[in-house]
Amino acid sequence: MKRISLFLLFLVTGCDSSLKQIDNRVDQLMVERSESIGAVAPSSGFQIDTSFDEAIENTNPNTVNPTSEELVFVSAKEIDAMEIAEALQNAEANIALRSEPLTLKEALGWANTHAKEIEFARYDYVSTTLSLLHELHLWGPRFSNSIRTEVDADSTGGMYDTAVSVINDFQVSQNLYNGGTLSATALTSFLKSVQGSTTAGDSSSTDLGVSLEIPLLSGSGAVARESLIQAERNLVYGARTYERYRRTFYRVITGDYLSLAVQKQSLHNAQMGVDSLQQLASRQAALYSSGRARLYDSADAENQALAAVASLSQSWERYRLALDRFKIRIGWPIESDIDIVPTTIGVSPPQVNVSDAVVQALLFRLDLQNKYNQLGDAKRGVANAINGLLPDATFTAGVETSSETDRPVKFSGEDLDFIAGFSFSVPLDKETERILVRQQQIALEKSKRSYRESKDTVAVEVRSALRSITVYQFTLDLQERNVDIAKLGLDSINADPDRVSVLDQTRAISDLQGAKDSRDSAKRDLELSIVDYLLQAGQLRIHEDGTLKLPTG
Repeated sequence: MKRISLFLLFLVTGCDSSLKQIDNRVDQLMVERSESIGAVAPSSGFQIDTSFDEAIENTNPNTVNPTSEELVFVSAKEIDAMEIAEALQNAEANIALRSEPLTLKEALGWANTHAKEIEFARYDYVSTTLSLLHELHLWGPRFSNSIRTEVDADSTGGMYDTAVSVINDFQVSQNLYNGGTLSATALTSFLKSVQGSTTAGDSSSTDLGVSLEIPLLSGSGAVARESLIQAERNLVYGARTYERYRRTFYRVITGDYLSLAVQKQSLHNAQMGVDSLQQLASRQAALYSSGRARLYDSADAENQALAAVASLSQSWERYRLALDRFKIRIGWPIESDIDIVPTTIGVSPPQVNVSDAVVQALLFRLDLQNKYNQLGDAKRGVANAINGLLPDATFTAGVETSSETDRPVKFSGEDLDFIAGFSFSVPLDKETERILVRQQQIALEKSKRSYRESKDTVAVEVRSALRSITVYQFTLDLQERNVDIAKLGLDSINADPDRVSVLDQTRAISDLQGAKDSRDSAKRDLELSIVDYLLQAGQLRIHEDGTLKLPTG
């Protein structure tokens, strides 16, 4: 038992060491490919968690489904509007006290390391790299060794002659880049009589051989290493796809963060509106008590204030839900509270020529470069299919020799057997191959159309992104004017509130709140539209920590 444990320990240790070597080779390949395209390579190091509470062999897993009698329902207490209003009034301060401030830079850095989305993108990149390692292994020298033991017992007149044979078969083979294989074998056999009247059956020998097989027509040339060529190209595609995803991921996380900042500011604006409505309600109640206002105006002002409190309560719940979803997205612990810090990206609207921007996007977009190179894959597929129409012609050669009798490690060199041959297959039925050629040609035409469509889509996206910048610039200017106008309207009402109805006063408060919300949203939309342009034009660059690397100027 102790020997078995030591063997298992040795096996696991050796396996872990081999996996680390594979990880190192994966890292090296990803760094080489990513640096060749001016991008950042991820690390392949990750932990495999095999722990699981339930026995996976259990054919009847437990189900938790309590009956209605086992469930407990407790009715909530009656709603107190004033208590809710007071809680909402202190909500912002309470969150700031118990939460950890999280800046945009910190959120991006955390997401770049912990977000599941970016981890999945890394896994795809690593998987593509492992596929290339697999192909490189197949195209390198491959060694194999097998040991076979047999016991042979022959019965003669009730007596058994028993012999034990041990055969060791060692092989090494190498695929040739232009087709064919080169292989060498060493077959050693030992025969030992263990029971019988004679030992004349004891023998040992070794046979050595080298063989060569080369296709001359079909299967010859670059088509022979198609799988290796495609694996090498796929790694380049994987590097581009990963870098493109990092840029898109930056846009997504930044958009979510700025939207949270706008929501938080909207809550602040709403709280100010609630305060103003509550002041209005208190004033109308005092005027009614003194006989200077109608009961309807006092009740309406109070009802408007309570409605604003209810709306603010719903807004807080939407903000908390959005905050929790953001934490899940960036991989932040869900039980940990965070406080969004209002910020800006720090980008300015660019002054560019639309035609130049489109031309640059057609050159810079990594996903479009993948489309173009995949068009080359389709062309190569047609050439490979045409190669399949050629006849099968194969050249073979080999040499064999055997050791001296009962001396398996000694060779005289006098007994060498040579063999050479040529085979040719007349292609009487190539219908399947001709169909494959037509299929590959159709696939090539589809790739051409797809590439042209992708180019047109990129051009449309760049033009649309530039137009969006202009639209949001105008929208921001308009919303800032609306805020100024709303402030002037409210100030004029506050200067002489007795001459204005309660409805007009509440509307003025609501208009100012809405104008501020629209202005804040317009600021966010303008900055994100600039990031969208950089992304669509292929000019967005991201640091290794996931933050924005601004272009020159």
